[in-house]
Amino acid sequence: MKCGEVTLGQGQVEAVISRMGGYDNWLRYAGGVGQVVFPPDPPFLLGTIAAQPACTTSKQIFESMGVNWMGDNFETLFVGLEVSATKHTTLAVSKLEQCSVGGPILTELGNRAEITIFQFLVFLSQNKESSESFICYSRGKDGNLWAVDAVWSTGGGWDLGASFATGPFEWSVGSQFVSRK
Repeated sequence: MKCGEVTLGQGQVEAVISRMGGYDNWLRYAGGVGQVVFPPDPPFLLGTIAAQPACTTSKQIFESMGVNWMGDNFETLFVGLEVSATKHTTLAVSKLEQCSVGGPILTELGNRAEITIFQFLVFLSQNKESSESFICYSRGKDGNLWAVDAVWSTGGGWDLGASFATGPFEWSVGSQFVSRK
């Protein structure tokens, strides 16, 4: 064993398998496929999001970026959030090839998973009136990582919601995750 200092009991092993989305995903990953939920093709690259200054989010900022509606949880976590300045960032969109809860998605995206809510807003403002829906992982006011989902509404604007990053919600095949390249 390469990690001799690691000892796992049955409950810990079951927890790891559960977080990877179940036994089939674990077998696929352990069997050398490596990718659990995204296809092996490289993600669609979006290009660079310009450097963003530090800001504190507000309803007005969200509205100016094309947001039409915010769920209560999203509003609590992201309105009034102090966002640090960011450098130029290349974003990518990855589509799920199978249903998955957040744990395996976060594992596969690794350190690319998290983007700021403001970077996501810039991305959304560049994709107004898209028929697609998008998901990102952003840190809320509580310091936790959240799955933020955006859908363009028929009323003209993005509808935003926030849910636990690791589940229990299962994302469907074709769900598109925005992350750093």
